[in-house]
Amino acid sequence: MRVLVSIAPILYREAIANALRRHRRHLDVRIAAPVDLYKEVGRFEPHLVFCNQATTKVRKSVPSWVEVAYEDSLDATVSVHGEHSKIKDISTSDLLSIVDRAQERVS
Repeated sequence: MRVLVSIAPILYREAIANALRRHRRHLDVRIAAPVDLYKEVGRFEPHLVFCNQATTKVRKSVPSWVEVAYEDSLDATVSVHGEHSKIKDISTSDLLSIVDRAQERVS
């Protein structure tokens, strides 16, 4: 499964990508700056995107996405194959659970 992590700041982007690579070694994980999100979605054709803002292109062309807001906490809006939910202060275990749910639909 292809996963694109396009979150600012870069520390969060790298930490999420590293956690996914460590705990789900079978994933093809790439990182991109948020400014490159549109281009990378078209090029990489991910099954799952982690981003700060799920653009129209992400919502229309990516089966699953996670929109992470970083303010006082890391709250997230999640869409896994059209099933939407919200998570307060998202954790690594939440990320891995989302990946597993998205993977079930891809396989």
